[in-house]
Amino acid sequence: MWEVEIRTTCKECGGPLPNARFRTFCGEKCRRKSYNRKNYKAIKKWQTDKRDREAMVPSDKKCQCLICGKWYVQVGSHVHQIHKMSCREYREKFNLEVKRGVTPNWYRKKKGDQALDNGTFNNLKAGAKYRFKKGDDSLGKYNRSPITINRLKEQIRKISK
Repeated sequence: MWEVEIRTTCKECGGPLPNARFRTFCGEKCRRKSYNRKNYKAIKKWQTDKRDREAMVPSDKKCQCLICGKWYVQVGSHVHQIHKMSCREYREKFNLEVKRGVTPNWYRKKKGDQALDNGTFNNLKAGAKYRFKKGDDSLGKYNRSPITINRLKEQIRKISK
């Protein structure tokens, strides 16, 4: 009557099927790979929607993107990926500190502690030959933001007391 074709190779990788328990895939890995490929767009949309919902919730543990108004721990990464703008351009456009990332203080402290723990702060010493030297012509050629100017004035005021 009906002729049933028995599959002998994996639908995903083409390898042999180890036993009759697996009818179309050689194992869980191939089955998941096939599922993810088939449902890639739906999975990506779900992840994007979830990320957007989380970014809409204001928090004191996050910083707000001044372009779209969403909240992130690392605004620079968001600006580069979504708004296709360099982090420096973003900071200059909104008069933020050019040499300081747009991240909350707790995150900056956490990353600083990590650098001390794992020794990556030593990389700064290796780059010393590329830093500005006293009397260098190119020193101070970039425009400082109002935030940076106020911070420097405050430091000078504290030192001069």
